[in-house]
Amino acid sequence: RQPDCTIHTHYQPSTYYDTMAKADPFKNRIKDINKWHATNELTEITFDMGHEAALTWDLPASYVCVVRAMKPDGKIEERSYRQGIAAKRYMKNLLVNDCDYVVMTSNAILDTLHDLL
Repeated sequence: RQPDCTIHTHYQPSTYYDTMAKADPFKNRIKDINKWHATNELTEITFDMGHEAALTWDLPASYVCVVRAMKPDGKIEERSYRQGIAAKRYMKNLLVNDCDYVVMTSNAILDTLHDLL
Protein backbone atom coordinates (compact mmCIF):
# COMPACT_ATOMS: atom_id res chain seq x y z
CA ARG A 1 0.00 0.00 0.00
CA GLN A 2 1.29 3.49 -0.90
CA PRO A 3 1.17 6.29 1.66
CA ASP A 4 -1.50 8.91 1.22
CA CYS A 5 0.38 12.02 -0.02
CA THR A 6 -2.62 14.09 -0.92
CA ILE A 7 -2.53 17.56 0.55
CA HIS A 8 -5.92 19.06 1.18
CA THR A 9 -6.18 22.81 0.83
CA HIS A 10 -9.09 25.14 1.11
CA TYR A 11 -9.10 27.67 -1.74
CA GLN A 12 -10.81 31.01 -1.12
CA PRO A 13 -10.60 33.22 -4.20
CA SER A 14 -11.75 36.39 -2.46
CA THR A 15 -8.99 36.09 0.16
CA TYR A 16 -6.41 35.46 -2.54
CA TYR A 17 -7.41 38.47 -4.61
CA ASP A 18 -7.80 40.72 -1.58
CA THR A 19 -4.19 40.13 -0.63
CA MET A 20 -3.06 40.77 -4.22
CA ALA A 21 -5.02 44.01 -4.69
CA LYS A 22 -3.14 47.28 -4.63
CA ALA A 23 -4.47 50.72 -3.91
CA ASP A 24 -5.65 52.57 -6.98
CA PRO A 25 -3.07 55.31 -7.66
CA PHE A 26 -5.52 57.18 -9.92
CA LYS A 27 -8.51 57.58 -7.65
CA ASN A 28 -11.19 59.78 -9.09
CA ARG A 29 -13.84 61.93 -7.49
CA ILE A 30 -16.80 60.76 -9.56
CA LYS A 31 -19.04 60.38 -6.48
CA ASP A 32 -18.35 63.97 -5.46
CA ILE A 33 -18.80 65.25 -9.00
CA ASN A 34 -22.13 63.45 -9.38
CA LYS A 35 -23.42 65.39 -6.34
CA TRP A 36 -22.90 68.72 -8.14
CA HIS A 37 -25.95 70.44 -9.54
CA ALA A 38 -25.58 71.09 -13.25
CA THR A 39 -26.66 74.41 -14.71
CA ASN A 40 -26.71 75.92 -18.15
CA GLU A 41 -24.65 78.88 -16.99
CA LEU A 42 -21.19 79.21 -18.47
CA THR A 43 -18.22 79.57 -16.16
CA GLU A 44 -16.13 82.55 -17.11
CA ILE A 45 -12.42 81.79 -17.26
CA THR A 46 -10.02 84.69 -17.44
CA PHE A 47 -6.56 84.85 -18.90
CA ASP A 48 -5.09 85.09 -15.41
CA MET A 49 -6.80 81.85 -14.37
CA GLY A 50 -5.40 80.09 -17.44
CA HIS A 51 -1.96 81.58 -16.90
CA GLU A 52 -1.94 80.42 -13.27
CA ALA A 53 -2.88 76.92 -14.40
CA ALA A 54 -0.05 77.04 -16.93
CA LEU A 55 2.43 78.06 -14.26
CA THR A 56 1.50 75.04 -12.16
CA TRP A 57 2.00 72.73 -15.15
CA ASP A 58 4.29 69.87 -14.16
CA LEU A 59 5.78 67.91 -17.06
CA PRO A 60 7.65 64.79 -15.94
CA ALA A 61 11.40 64.95 -16.62
CA SER A 62 11.23 61.99 -19.00
CA TYR A 63 9.00 63.94 -21.42
CA VAL A 64 10.09 66.70 -23.81
CA CYS A 65 6.66 68.14 -24.55
CA VAL A 66 2.94 67.64 -24.96
CA VAL A 67 1.29 68.67 -28.23
CA ARG A 68 -2.44 69.36 -28.37
CA ALA A 69 -3.72 69.60 -31.94
CA MET A 70 -7.01 71.13 -33.07
CA LYS A 71 -8.01 69.35 -36.27
CA PRO A 72 -10.13 71.07 -38.97
CA ASP A 73 -13.01 68.66 -38.24
CA GLY A 74 -13.16 69.95 -34.65
CA LYS A 75 -11.45 67.02 -32.98
CA ILE A 76 -8.73 67.64 -30.42
CA GLU A 77 -5.82 65.22 -30.25
CA GLU A 78 -3.18 65.31 -27.53
CA ARG A 79 0.14 63.49 -27.68
CA SER A 80 3.09 63.43 -25.29
CA TYR A 81 6.63 63.00 -26.54
CA ARG A 82 9.84 61.72 -25.01
CA GLN A 83 11.92 62.56 -28.10
CA GLY A 84 12.05 66.02 -29.63
CA ILE A 85 12.55 64.76 -33.19
CA ALA A 86 9.23 62.88 -33.10
CA ALA A 87 7.44 65.96 -31.74
CA LYS A 88 8.93 68.15 -34.49
CA ARG A 89 7.86 65.66 -37.16
CA TYR A 90 4.30 65.64 -35.78
CA MET A 91 4.14 69.45 -35.59
CA LYS A 92 5.40 69.80 -39.18
CA ASN A 93 2.70 67.38 -40.28
CA LEU A 94 0.09 69.46 -38.44
CA LEU A 95 1.26 72.66 -40.16
CA VAL A 96 1.17 71.01 -43.60
CA ASN A 97 -2.41 69.89 -42.90
CA ASP A 98 -3.42 73.41 -41.73
CA CYS A 99 -4.03 72.38 -38.11
CA ASP A 100 -3.52 74.62 -35.10
CA TYR A 101 -1.69 73.27 -32.09
CA VAL A 102 -0.42 74.12 -28.63
CA VAL A 103 2.99 72.89 -27.42
CA MET A 104 3.59 72.57 -23.69
CA THR A 105 7.17 72.11 -22.51
CA SER A 106 8.55 72.18 -18.98
CA ASN A 107 9.07 75.95 -19.16
CA ALA A 108 6.78 77.36 -21.89
CA ILE A 109 3.46 77.08 -23.64
CA LEU A 110 3.45 78.05 -27.33
CA ASP A 111 0.64 77.96 -29.87
CA THR A 112 -0.19 78.53 -33.51
CA LEU A 113 -3.68 79.84 -32.79
CA HIS A 114 -4.19 82.97 -34.85
CA ASP A 115 -7.83 83.67 -33.95
CA LEU A 116 -7.39 84.48 -30.26
CA LEU A 117 -7.36 88.25 -30.69
